[in-house]
Amino acid sequence: MTEPTEQEKEKLLSQILSHSEFKSSKKYQDLLKYLVEKTTKVDSLKETEIAHDILGKDSTFDPGTDSIIRAYVSNLRKKLEHYYLTTNDTFDYKIDVPKGQYLVKYVPVQQKGEIKKRNRYPSFVYGAIILLLVSVILLREFTNQSASTPDNKLYADNPIWSNFLKQDSPPILIVIGDYLVLSEKEPTRRTFLRLPRINSEKAFNDSLRANPERLSKLEISDVTFIGAGPALGVVQLMQMLAASGRKVSAKLSHNLKWDDLDNHNIIYIGTFKSLYKLDTLFSRTNVRFHSPYSLKVIGREKEVLHSFDLDWLGGGGNYQKDYSVILKGFSEKNNSILFLTGFSEVGVMDAINSSLDPKLLARVKEFSGSSISNLSSNFELISEVEGLRYTVFRSHIKYAHN
Repeated sequence: MTEPTEQEKEKLLSQILSHSEFKSSKKYQDLLKYLVEKTTKVDSLKETEIAHDILGKDSTFDPGTDSIIRAYVSNLRKKLEHYYLTTNDTFDYKIDVPKGQYLVKYVPVQQKGEIKKRNRYPSFVYGAIILLLVSVILLREFTNQSASTPDNKLYADNPIWSNFLKQDSPPILIVIGDYLVLSEKEPTRRTFLRLPRINSEKAFNDSLRANPERLSKLEISDVTFIGAGPALGVVQLMQMLAASGRKVSAKLSHNLKWDDLDNHNIIYIGTFKSLYKLDTLFSRTNVRFHSPYSLKVIGREKEVLHSFDLDWLGGGGNYQKDYSVILKGFSEKNNSILFLTGFSEVGVMDAINSSLDPKLLARVKEFSGSSISNLSSNFELISEVEGLRYTVFRSHIKYAHN
């Protein structure tokens, strides 16, 4: 078989559109139906045509400065891939949108399977699998330890962790901040590029408009990566959490769904840039982060109560200064949310280390004097940090508030 019949094509499309992966998103239903229909009528399809027919863009739309169509089609490819990996539907063909193209292909299942056997996942996925396996091994190792050890009791009484360690509280989801990666548009090459100032679709489009000559050949990739701070920090957190016997899972921040906030207590570890959806909740606190490397504490009338600014490099080489931020609050469903974050890996590592430090409450009390006798279950803490690469040398509390 080289091409499915029209009836088979209709059945295949109907199966996909009725699946939960597409059923809740009319935007991607319409896009897939449009590409399938166009494939039967034309030999090629341009971004401008898709923008006009699907998004209602006018003749001023310029794909060289606006990557919205490439982003939509890239997400469509991800949805199709996820559908085929998770569905129990039976079919002889799969719909594929080849990279760099917009018309669909009908690929025999056997042929697709052979391709996947040769190169099923890019290399970054293997790194994620290794990290996951390490976490599972650690989880099994530390689950075998007694949950009534002195250290675990100490954490259970700590206002940072008390809500997370209660046996009747929601399961714990560790959200690991990951960075957006760009790739070249050429379908024959697989070259990735990370630009530190770009970590969202909006930031990419803004930069594209400001510098089209440099960025017009790039698009948002389906590949992301995580820094060493969260990767190392998740091991420390797993050691403490697993000893409590609580159910713990992990997810990259760009994959976070709003349902996750309703069903879990959330621990976010990563930089400010990789908050993604959690940025909405972070912005509801009194702390605001600004480039280059500035933090502000905002009052009830939006006035600036405290401002913290520092030079990025504290000396030569990789020696860095940073701010670490620990924020504890609640979601709209009253689930606990803990942010362990900073501008760089040094800040993230300090936030994680400080949250697990048995002496943190004493440090806060010493810093605040009589104004804070103890941290409540809803608080904000900012520290100034110095370190080298992923090692923290000095950490000084600069702001603490219940």
